[in-house]
Amino acid sequence: MFDEQGLRDEHRGILKEIRVLRRPYLGIVSGYHELGYRVLGPGEKGHSGSVQISGRLMVSPKLIWTPAQAQRTFGELFQESELMDANLVGRVFAFPAVVPGFFNVQSGRLKITRHEWSPDLLAEKVLDELIRLEATDTAVVRTPNIRFYPLAVQRFIHEILTEEFT
Repeated sequence: MFDEQGLRDEHRGILKEIRVLRRPYLGIVSGYHELGYRVLGPGEKGHSGSVQISGRLMVSPKLIWTPAQAQRTFGELFQESELMDANLVGRVFAFPAVVPGFFNVQSGRLKITRHEWSPDLLAEKVLDELIRLEATDTAVVRTPNIRFYPLAVQRFIHEILTEEFT
């Protein structure tokens, strides 16, 4: 689900500093749905201000794999007899990647905006805006390095899955 084994030390350090400031108030629904996110962080080194990356995750319905579909047991499928569950349950999350550069980007699913405010002030403004808009389906995640925004989104997904599957 959330594997830190293959990460470099720099990535591990960033993961420790990423904070989910706000989670969606909507529960995980069983069908296909979208969850919004806003990742906030400081601008690139040598540039003042901050960056906001807004996007939407496309979340699949729960996927359940059973060994009966393959007419074999999980122990046979994965050559593991002690650790396998009766069913494997999961979801598929998808989001676009960021292209590096000093420009604003906007598409139907991703928007990158640079701000003159500090990251703390940007976080305050974003949280206030979401409350004012009564947006219940959007997370706010703070990262120490905006270049690694996919790690911030991964942290958000990890928290959702941990809650859903435990």
